[in-house]
Amino acid sequence: MALLLSLILVYSCALTKEEKVKDRLTKPNKFTELKLESSCGKDPIISEIKQELSTKTSVLDLMIFYLEQLKEETNIESSYLQKLERLFVCGLAKERVEGHFYGITIVLKKGNHPYGVFLNQVWSNTLGDVSPWVGKIFSPVGPKELAFYTEDFEKGNVPTYLGINCFQQIDESLLNKASMIVLIWWMDLKEAPKEERLKYGYDKKGGLFIARMAKSVDPKTPNRYVFQLNYRWKRLDNPIPLKYLIDEIVEIADGLYLGKLLFATDYLLQDYNPRLDISKYKYENFGYFLLMDDKWNKEKNISIKKE
Repeated sequence: MALLLSLILVYSCALTKEEKVKDRLTKPNKFTELKLESSCGKDPIISEIKQELSTKTSVLDLMIFYLEQLKEETNIESSYLQKLERLFVCGLAKERVEGHFYGITIVLKKGNHPYGVFLNQVWSNTLGDVSPWVGKIFSPVGPKELAFYTEDFEKGNVPTYLGINCFQQIDESLLNKASMIVLIWWMDLKEAPKEERLKYGYDKKGGLFIARMAKSVDPKTPNRYVFQLNYRWKRLDNPIPLKYLIDEIVEIADGLYLGKLLFATDYLLQDYNPRLDISKYKYENFGYFLLMDDKWNKEKNISIKKE
């Protein structure tokens, strides 16, 4: 009987994989192809990622798979974290990212601490499925507004954007509602306009940042260009810990971005100084997230309905 049940289980899993491959063949390239630097073509980790992708319905399906696997991981050396890091290194740095993007948190971790992934287990078992954070908006910023927020430091020599985060209240979730109460108070979140609530589904907005292409602040990739979201400018008036944060994103598929949370761990009692050597701030990676355009979000919702 045990053998029979095992065979049934194996057959069911194989059938699921076969169905996913068939589903994948019907999708546009936007959903099934990675967009990476050509120099990464022969990278062994990227080759492994592509092999895993061949068994999934889309790039997003693969990222959700990594998310689920990382819920159980407690090792900072996790192969899934290594794959996310490699994808980030090989992703494309864009000069322009504009408009509204839906968001998903993939994993949170406490910097480079050996037990840092424990933070993700706490997150996964509480707010992981009912996260209030649901995306970001990027809007072109004018020279006067840019000069004000950055105290005349940023000149707008490259396309530059004023961004803000989006938050959703889920009435059916006590954890989500409680976290929203805290965030509204802590971050001074504002009510989203009615047309935005109806179109995108979020309820509140807050957490400003200045975004443009720049060199990474991650000590592991100091010469890597990324699209950088800087929350640290004093006049953005972000609270702790947001005032220590710089997000970085790269495109890994058409309209799908992999993001990294980088928090400063030194010089925390001083105002942010963009002229200070970046290495002084000792930025550490506290996790990964995804940003996706409207088409990707529709694809995500279709996949959820199928499941």
